[in-house]
Amino acid sequence: MDRLVGWLRHYDWGSATALAALRGVEPSGRPEAELWFGSHWSAPATLTDGCPLDDSDLPFLVKLLAADRPLSLQAHPDAATAAAGHRREEEAGLDRDDPARCFPDPGPKPELLCAISRFDTLCGYRERDEAREVAATLSVPPDLLGSEKVDDSNGWNPVVAALAGDRSDDVERVVSAARAAKGARGPVGQAAGAVLRIADHHPGDPALLLVPLMRRLVLEPGQAVFICPGVLHTYLDGVALEVMTPCDNVARGGFTTKNVAPEVLAEVVDGAAAPIVQRPGDGAHRYEVSVDDFSVRRVAGDLEVEVGERNGPDVVVAVEGTTTVGDGLELTPGDAAWIPVGDGPYRLAVDGVAYRVSAGG
Repeated sequence: MDRLVGWLRHYDWGSATALAALRGVEPSGRPEAELWFGSHWSAPATLTDGCPLDDSDLPFLVKLLAADRPLSLQAHPDAATAAAGHRREEEAGLDRDDPARCFPDPGPKPELLCAISRFDTLCGYRERDEAREVAATLSVPPDLLGSEKVDDSNGWNPVVAALAGDRSDDVERVVSAARAAKGARGPVGQAAGAVLRIADHHPGDPALLLVPLMRRLVLEPGQAVFICPGVLHTYLDGVALEVMTPCDNVARGGFTTKNVAPEVLAEVVDGAAAPIVQRPGDGAHRYEVSVDDFSVRRVAGDLEVEVGERNGPDVVVAVEGTTTVGDGLELTPGDAAWIPVGDGPYRLAVDGVAYRVSAGG
């Protein structure tokens, strides 16, 4: 086992201070959005001797994420959609790093998001009647909400596809309605607040028309949501640990300077998917994920765990207090450890909070 040196990613939505504060280091002076612990080809973590993990074939990627402004509105494809989209883009001759690519990889990208601080998200759609009521109150245009657009089989996907047109006047009306509803109680007030927060950073973005339709989930530390393929989502602010397959497939609909593809997003979104907030207590807790690629356990309190035989490598990330891996590898918040499967069983002692990510379900 060894200490992992993560790869810091600087995206414009990142916090200038949150990851540095978690790690107890001086800020870099740039937005620090994500700290990657994995073997992804673009940013492999390294061991203390400088050896990268890029040849380890790690089946998951672990990130510490700090959002200070909204991320892009997006969804990830399921296996069938990913395979078809990847084949289509390969046949079109698109390079892997072409900005227009949505499917550079042939597989799905499930994600588990675990809040470290209070974490604000939009995740999936509201119930149909509530969505219509909130959208009407916030002046979402009737042509997007009429029965000819939406039915029980397709969810709100035709609304997603309609964002490809010029909707500047509609967006202005929705933002004005959100200002009028600011401070209201219940779903309307929640949606109005989200519209205004995002509009501050992305004024005029057509994707603002989708915000009243979406569920706003505010996670407290330790709470988590599993973002299965097809879930429309964006993160608004907060610090979290994110675990996913090392896949780059994403279809974006707005809130970004990157390529947006509303028609592709409509193809990817599963309108019926509604992630459930998982609420662990102290002690050892295993989150529910409906994939076999990885498992995630939170260890909180003053606790010692004996980890037995494993099917693959582990990554342990400390986020609070002190974590000791094995006979003396001590981690402080923001540190991570790499435990190859060949190391066999090991001891995990936590006085605070740590996450253990394992290969296999």
